[in-house]
Amino acid sequence: MKTIQTQKGEVTLPCLEVKIVNIYMVQANTYNPNSVPTNNMLLLEESILANGFCYPIVTVYDPDIEKYVIVDGFHRFIIFRDWLKAKEIPIIVLDHDISERMEATVQFNRARGVHQVELMGDLVRALVEQGVDDNEIAIKLGMEPEEVYRLKQITGIAELFKNQEYSRAWEIIEVDDDAV
Repeated sequence: MKTIQTQKGEVTLPCLEVKIVNIYMVQANTYNPNSVPTNNMLLLEESILANGFCYPIVTVYDPDIEKYVIVDGFHRFIIFRDWLKAKEIPIIVLDHDISERMEATVQFNRARGVHQVELMGDLVRALVEQGVDDNEIAIKLGMEPEEVYRLKQITGIAELFKNQEYSRAWEIIEVDDDAV
């Protein structure tokens, strides 16, 4: 894969390795917390018609299902498949494991959009269940540790807090009623 050297290190260029595939070989992931209102979908359709398909769908290949799973570009995919009835679509294929895929989805989305809090909580839960610790989640998803903590609280799953350190905020002290 081609790379470019930057001040912060080497950057890979998967954008130079676009391939055109049958659109039915591509499917959505199960964890994308991004949502786009209808008016923005209409704008996206207009943008594609006016400017062309400028951003390939970012995927990973899943050999178990023999399909490309979307990491980024779900809404472009929907416009192309459902609204424009295209038979093929341009994709880029990354070599990421499940945690890296989830992190990449959020990184792409947060760089340009708004997330639904409940779905972000579900994504944080999924990463915790994959064994990713809170600090790594915060770093990889561009969050403050407190945001990760709040999202874990929203899910209402005590299991997510099993490795947290707790301090006693207050203690019950028995008072002799006769002494008062």
